[in-house]
Amino acid sequence: MSYWLDSNQSYTGSPAQRDFWCDTPDDVQNLPTSSAGGVQQGEDTVSCQKCEKGSTCFCIKPTSLYILDSTDTWVKAKKEE
Repeated sequence: MSYWLDSNQSYTGSPAQRDFWCDTPDDVQNLPTSSAGGVQQGEDTVSCQKCEKGSTCFCIKPTSLYILDSTDTWVKAKKEE
């Protein structure tokens, strides 16, 4: 299980909206929020640092999108019907 930052983003050293990727929905619980750091992934000391509300995480399997909402909770985006 793991998660990582989109490599096309630059890191400024302060909390910011970030785009994460993860392997499975179980990985979402390890992501940082605006109030708490996430679980460090190996030698990666950047992606576990706090991020701003509005950050996103694309889950590979099954394909889904999670968004850090205004309550500082990662929620699965649902398609409007």
